[in-house]
Amino acid sequence: MTIFDILVQIAYYICYPIFLLLHWLVLLLMILTSPVLHVVHYMLYALSWPVRFLAKFETLYIYFGVAVLIGSTAGTILYCFSAAIFDILGMNAAPESQPRGRTLASYRAEKQAKQARQARFPPLSSGLKSPQVDGALRDDYSDWLKQGRTGTTGLLSTTILEEDDSSEAGF
Repeated sequence: MTIFDILVQIAYYICYPIFLLLHWLVLLLMILTSPVLHVVHYMLYALSWPVRFLAKFETLYIYFGVAVLIGSTAGTILYCFSAAIFDILGMNAAPESQPRGRTLASYRAEKQAKQARQARFPPLSSGLKSPQVDGALRDDYSDWLKQGRTGTTGLLSTTILEEDDSSEAGF
């Protein structure tokens, strides 16, 4: 025997009681926790039901996934092809850029012009009242509305005359 074999034997006999103690401790923990482990196992089984149900449709997932890939690839190729054709034919002329809205300078100029107009022509509504509708006028119009029209008009009062056509003789 070599010195190395002797050292391994000594280490084995020193560590053996520790391993034996740990082994019995793990067995005791397994016995004590087995009810909890069974409950957790059944809970995980119940919670995994949707995944097991959806796994039945694996073929459909593959089919639709491939369809999406082919469709997006074909769409991208068609987009690039049509963009290249538009560039070649010069059909994609960019519209002239217009300002997005009023600038601060134009807003201030408009405001100053408005104030100048108001200073020259003050509003007239200070002494005037809004016109009132007379009650008699309202009554005249209501009588006309209540009366209605005397003659009957509409689709029921008109007659649709049919024309004789000589070409129907052949039918």
